[in-house]
Amino acid sequence: MSKIIDIKVKDQFSQVTEAKAMLRSFAEHNTHHAAELVKKIEHIVVDGETILPSIELLFESQKSSNIYRVVE
Repeated sequence: MSKIIDIKVKDQFSQVTEAKAMLRSFAEHNTHHAAELVKKIEHIVVDGETILPSIELLFESQKSSNIYRVVE
């Protein structure tokens, strides 16, 4: 079962925003440090927009010009 958690993301302008992250189902059983959290994220939701990760583990909005990175 997937799990939704609260996270903070930072855009390319260093603006921190609260967001939600959907974790992959296998991630619930994995107890690695938070530094590995970004690898467990299936997608994030920022201001109602669902954003999928890119290869660089960044999240590029299709509605705005923002590119997000998970900070906590």
